[in-house]
Amino acid sequence: MAYNDCSYCGRTIQGAGSVRGSGAANASSSREGPACVECKRSKGNRSLVQWLRWVKKNDRNRWERITKFHGRKAGGMITLTVKRIAEER
Repeated sequence: MAYNDCSYCGRTIQGAGSVRGSGAANASSSREGPACVECKRSKGNRSLVQWLRWVKKNDRNRWERITKFHGRKAGGMITLTVKRIAEER
């Protein structure tokens, strides 16, 4: 078994070792990478921007985990989107 970090919140997840494999590490999209069950479930079919705005408004603990994880990163689609949503009022 391989371990990955959730692309959204940074939580360590256990998976089959492949981003395209089954299990918790399965990617919600090939560009976004692996996601934990909680993030995958809450994101559902929402776009990344819609979901992040929803999390920011409705799930304070997850939002803090997401912003802390992406605050340590320099770039990437998810990180840049998180930083943009964090600046919105």
